[in-house]
Formats: sequence, structure tokens, C-alpha cells
Amino acid sequence: MNRFISVLVVGAALVSACRSAVDGAAPRSTTTTPTSLTPSTTTTPSTTSTATTTTSTATTTSTTTLPPSLIIEGSPMVRFSVEVGDDVDLDRDDLARFIVGTLSDQRSWIRRGVGFELVAEGGLFTIIVAEPARVDQLCAPLKTNGRFSCARNGWIAFNSLRWFGATDDWPADLETYRRYLVNHEVGHYIVGGGHASCTGAGELAPVMMQQTKGLDGCEANGWVDP
Repeated sequence: MNRFISVLVVGAALVSACRSAVDGAAPRSTTTTPTSLTPSTTTTPSTTSTATTTTSTATTTSTTTLPPSLIIEGSPMVRFSVEVGDDVDLDRDDLARFIVGTLSDQRSWIRRGVGFELVAEGGLFTIIVAEPARVDQLCAPLKTNGRFSCARNGWIAFNSLRWFGATDDWPADLETYRRYLVNHEVGHYIVGGGHASCTGAGELAPVMMQQTKGLDGCEANGWVDP
């Protein structure tokens, strides 16, 4: 696996604000999403490079895939790493590219001023897609019951059943569900453990709503600021 230079700098104020939460479990408190942060400047390096070689008879173009990388300046500055469970058929770099693509989008937390950096290991949390039993272990004593995901104890643990299949009654595409999982669970580390409710029938569901449990008349939504 390609690895990245590890930088483990976590502000004390950010760490003290982080609380545990489960996607699909009852909220422990109500937390208001921050609105006073200013937009950040993003730098997302290209994930591919193209090399052209010229010979006397032909010109050949080859594409080399580079490891995913992410540095977005902002405050708080959140450093994180990415892993895949041993029994999960998912490439770690592919997962990292999806996470990078989500968190570097202006519809994500960066619009609120939050910064992100992908590091080789450690950071404030490690994002992992793991088999249900491993997720239950990482999330304990929270009850994920082989069904849910969580943000807890330095982990954002996504249940592989949800990652690959969403829920039986999910009304939108799988990509939207995955964007929701990333933004929702990362949000717990940024704004705390609270959950939001549907704001009205036909409205886009707030990203901090427990959309895995149902939409209550709202429309599926994967973004902080859609």
C-alpha cells in the first residue's frame, strides 16, 4: 500500500469538542451545526499523471495512477487516515479517493471553514470500512448491532453492509448514501454528537439527520450544504 507522510497535530479545542455518536442510534445531545466559519482555500492534488514518449515510429501515451492526497487549509484542521477491514473486498486507495473527493467538495464541511489533511496513519480519527463484527467491536460500548456505523474513540467505522448496499428502503443512489455516511460521521467529530430532524416534507434531509433509520418525509441528501 502506498502510504503518506504522517502528521499528527490535533488542537486541544477540537479534541475536547469531539463526542461519540452512532449513525442510526438515538442522539445523546442536540448540537447546532457551526455557521460562523468562513470558507477555506482548497488544494486537491491531481490523482493521475500523464507521460508521453516519442519514438521514431509512434507516440505512446501512458497514464499512471498516483496515491490519493488531500490538504485543505482551514480551522479546525482535521488530520485523518484511511483503512480497510481485513475481510472487506475494497481497495484502500479507492476508498481514500472517495473520501478525498467528498471532503474536498465545496458542499462538504470545508464550506464551513474546516480544514482536512489525509495522513498515512493516525490523525484525529481513522476512517475504516469494516465487516459488521469489527465495526461492533470498534464502536463498543455503543450498540451498532451489526447494522450501523459510528464515530468513536478515534475511529469512523463504516459497516461494510451499509457501504456496499445502503439500506433496503434507501430511495436514492449508492453514491449519495456514501457521501452522507462520510459527511455525517465526520460531522460528529466537528460539531459533536447531536442529530438533526427532518425540516419538512419534501425538504432535503439535514446531513446530521439519521438517514439510515428513515427520512420522515425528507429527500435523501449526502451534503452539508447541498
